[in-house]
Amino acid sequence: MSNQLTFLTFFFVILQCYAQEKQTVISGKISSDSLSVENIHIINKNSNKATISNQYGEFKISVKVNDTLVFSGIQFYTKEVLITQLLIKSNMITVTLFQKVNQLDEVEVKAHDLSGNLVTDANNVKDSVSKVNSIALDFSMIDFSKTVISDIDEIDRRKPPDISRLVNPHLQIGIGASFTIGSIKKKRTPTIPEKIRADLGNAFFTKTLKIPLEQIDFFIDYCKSKGIIDLYIKNRKIEVIDILIKESITYRKLEKQD
Repeated sequence: MSNQLTFLTFFFVILQCYAQEKQTVISGKISSDSLSVENIHIINKNSNKATISNQYGEFKISVKVNDTLVFSGIQFYTKEVLITQLLIKSNMITVTLFQKVNQLDEVEVKAHDLSGNLVTDANNVKDSVSKVNSIALDFSMIDFSKTVISDIDEIDRRKPPDISRLVNPHLQIGIGASFTIGSIKKKRTPTIPEKIRADLGNAFFTKTLKIPLEQIDFFIDYCKSKGIIDLYIKNRKIEVIDILIKESITYRKLEKQD
């Protein structure tokens, strides 16, 4: 009888341990006060499995008791949730994310530099106008004969420069070459690696993958050979995340060896 009781006790202990190790697919829903909860990254820190939420904030992921889920998004604070037996039994987890708030220093905006004293302000305005006129129109101190091209005829050599070119947004460079100020400020299109970093967020690389901030670009370049660029272009983000998680382990080992 004693041997049977011991066997049953041992059997239930083994069964309980097996149940704790068994992976279970659990459903979840993410909510927020105002921002969209689509494409939130959900990482299982213990199994390195990952997924992303749909447009309604819904997701599914495999877990077991004592696993930790990490929720991260570009505009949200990162949140971690410990998986308990109660959550697995309910087969549902609800998570609320909070928006990051960028607090700016208080500044005083003034529409003018007037002091309120009419006499002082009038004199200041008069002095400012005089300085502007002297800068824009006084060419008496400039020797234009030393600033022009030698093959221009003598009449053109004696002409002062065209004042309109001082304020014209189309700048003349050399002979027959010109460009506009607007063309200089043309916005550069981000590369695919830059889009991957911006989409996943620095916190995903530094906190989840343990990649130092200054090495994120090198790590993404390291993973190019695994096809992450083509996968990202095809909007297969889950596969991209899975590759990044796996390759981060190898990358960190290589860094330690160096």
